[in-house]
Amino acid sequence: MQAPPIPAISSSPQGPLVRLSTPHVELVSSPFVQAAAVADYYRRNCAHFSRWDPPSPPGFDSAAVQAERLMQSTLAFGMGTAYRYWLVELQDASRVVGSIHFSNVSRGPFQSASLGYSVDQGLEGRGVMAAALAVALAEMFSPRGRLHRIEAAIRPENERSLALIQRLGFTRIGLAPQYLMIDGDWRDHVLWQRLNPGWAAD
Repeated sequence: MQAPPIPAISSSPQGPLVRLSTPHVELVSSPFVQAAAVADYYRRNCAHFSRWDPPSPPGFDSAAVQAERLMQSTLAFGMGTAYRYWLVELQDASRVVGSIHFSNVSRGPFQSASLGYSVDQGLEGRGVMAAALAVALAEMFSPRGRLHRIEAAIRPENERSLALIQRLGFTRIGLAPQYLMIDGDWRDHVLWQRLNPGWAAD
C-alpha cells in the first residue's frame, strides 16, 4: 500500500510544534492540559483501554499521578526523548479525548521512535484518530521532528487499529511473540514501521 503524502511543513530549529490542528480536534503537548482532565480521560475509558493496554499502577487515574506524568512528559518533549500530544475538543479545550505518544526516541544513526495512541471510546470510527495521526506523523517527519522511522506494535486481534495503521502507510515487518503483559497474559504483537522518504541529514 502506498503511503499517504506527507504535508509540507516549514522548517524550524526549535523542535516539533507543541500545537497541531485537525478539523476534529487540536493536538497539544502536556503543558496545555490539566491533570484533572487527563485523569478523567483515563477514568471514563478504563474498561475500554484495559483490553489493549498493560495494567496501570494504583492511582493511575488520579489527578496527582497525572500531574507528575505531565511534568515528566513536558521535560521529555523539551529534551527530545519523547513527544506526547493530547487530543482536546475544539469546542472545549479542557476535555481530553485522546493521546498520541512518540516514545523511545533514538537519534544518531537510528532516528527512530515508537508510536502509541488511544482515543475516547465514543470517538472510535469517526476519523478523529486517523486525522490526528496524519498531522502528528507529518510533524515527526518534518525538518523539526527529523525522524527517519516510526514503529508501532499492535495486537493481532485489534482489527480497527490494524486497519488504521495500514491506511496511514505503515508496513508490517514482523511478529513479536509474548510482547507485553496485557489483560492477564503475555500477548503477541504485530510490528509495523513507516519510513520518512524525505529524511535528510542536517
